[in-house]
Amino acid sequence: MGYIKALKRILSWFFKPRQVKIPLVVWIVLLVGVLLLVARPLPPSIEREVERTVIITATPPASTWYIPTPVPGAPPITPTPVGSGGTLAFSMRHNGNSDIYLLSQNTGNLLRLTFDPGEDRNPVWSPDGQHLAFASQRSGGWDLYLIEMTAGTVIRLTRTPEYQAAPTWSPDGKWVAYEAYVEGNFDIYILNVESGDIQQLTSDSAPEYSPAWSPDGRHIAFTAYRNGNKDLYVISLDDGTTVNITNTPDQNEDYPAWSPDGRYLVYSAGVPGNETIWKIPFDKEALETGMVRPSLFGVGGQPTWSPDGSALAFIFRQQATSYLIAANTTGWGLAQEGYSTSDWMDTPSWTLTPLNPELETRLKKRMGEEESTLYTELLMSADPEKYQLINLPNVNYSDGAEKLSDKVNDSYNALRKAVGEQTGWDYLSILGDSWRPMNHTPRPGQGRISWHVCGRAIDINQGFLSRGLIELVREDIGGVTYWRVYIKAKEQDGSLGEPLRVAPWDLSARAKGGLATAQGGELKAKIPEGYYVDFTTVAADYGWERRNALSNWRDSYYDIEWWHFQKTEGLSWYECMEELYTTDAISESYGILPWWTKRPEWEIQSMP
Repeated sequence: MGYIKALKRILSWFFKPRQVKIPLVVWIVLLVGVLLLVARPLPPSIEREVERTVIITATPPASTWYIPTPVPGAPPITPTPVGSGGTLAFSMRHNGNSDIYLLSQNTGNLLRLTFDPGEDRNPVWSPDGQHLAFASQRSGGWDLYLIEMTAGTVIRLTRTPEYQAAPTWSPDGKWVAYEAYVEGNFDIYILNVESGDIQQLTSDSAPEYSPAWSPDGRHIAFTAYRNGNKDLYVISLDDGTTVNITNTPDQNEDYPAWSPDGRYLVYSAGVPGNETIWKIPFDKEALETGMVRPSLFGVGGQPTWSPDGSALAFIFRQQATSYLIAANTTGWGLAQEGYSTSDWMDTPSWTLTPLNPELETRLKKRMGEEESTLYTELLMSADPEKYQLINLPNVNYSDGAEKLSDKVNDSYNALRKAVGEQTGWDYLSILGDSWRPMNHTPRPGQGRISWHVCGRAIDINQGFLSRGLIELVREDIGGVTYWRVYIKAKEQDGSLGEPLRVAPWDLSARAKGGLATAQGGELKAKIPEGYYVDFTTVAADYGWERRNALSNWRDSYYDIEWWHFQKTEGLSWYECMEELYTTDAISESYGILPWWTKRPEWEIQSMP
């Protein structure tokens, strides 16, 4: 009734009041007529007069957010405690490979969508929910693909040797923007899905990636790594101007996501495992003058909006568990766990469209098929309570030079093979260290309590770092420093590995003196070109965990520990020792041990 009263006031300017009562139905007809008139497209001649110059030719016009209709035969769309139902897509690394999974917000069913042995990730729904774009390494290099969600048909969009990933749709569903690594640098490109035409959007010498297309079709947000820091920028497709919307020299931001109405952007800040989510209004003029400040949404990362804009889905990590969380954007504590796993989840995307029942049935059947494991530990020990030390085959040019516990040697051998296949060379055939006896001489400043002694730790060869075959990325999580180890691929044609996205840490800068020495090194001035394999992630596939740097690492090289990987499987160090040695032998060598030797390492690190 409020709209009818307003319409009466407007029409009173054009018609003289008469002593006639107009029926309600007439007012409704008039209202509909006015709305239809406003919604009609402008004639072609007028369109040309008001058209603005665009930097990217033939980009889609401004459009409203598309609300799809349910797939015929699909269950009705029913609201969940947060968001508006529909389906969440995300990538998950399971059994040594990343694939795309679907989580129904209507039924709670989890389905695996892709089964290719190549990596699949970065899923993003088309505006109508009928297609899912994603990046995949299934054909050798990284390319973009589509899945038609009714039949499950896979369509390849790009066929180039360069790395291409992180697609994002235009609001009309005709274009996809994405990141590509061309001639040693990341930039944003735009692809016409129908014609296959490609246009380059950014060309700065700094890496630019993680694009997100705005609902009005006229802006693209992205991440840029400049001056040793990741900030978020927005580029206008009308005039090519860009604005830095975060501008935080001491903080890294990534994964921008627009609200469905285009009024807000949310994004991640921090490193994986220590991320927070922030929300900022999109007011270009205010952003340019620094008058807009973000607000903290919560702990987590890689957010995506629900189709109705009332909720965010995001990834929260705690210890070794990833949680897919949906939380209301307006209420306090209105959140629910969608799915949790010890596998690594990434980049969720939300559509209102429910799953096609026929496709859902096929996927359920496929998920029921038995899956092969990455490795099997074959125990050689005759004593079920004590395990042997097993020689590693042809490591350090000998079959007896290095040893590991019978409980973990097969996982190491399988890891060695996987690293060889993914990097192109047998990197783990040379180790810095593996098993150590109880009476070993520890490194300066360190004690004899080590996972090496119980045969569950390795030190990878440090010499490859000085030769430029390894890069280290520093990650500070919860006040503790960790290192992510990247191995340079043997072939640099895009068929192995992927480009680095941030500058590595330069430990050799410790010798410079001054601030670099006090900080234990410094960021490299430039991101090294080329393709690398994330060894830290591959090692985790086989249960081998990185060791955090010790508190004195800035002063003592031995405490940096970037080379140290261990397989604890939830044991305490003392329990690990009991797998190989008797209690009397341990006491004779170590004496009375401190309380923390009988607690799992993760529990010790979480204590104040």
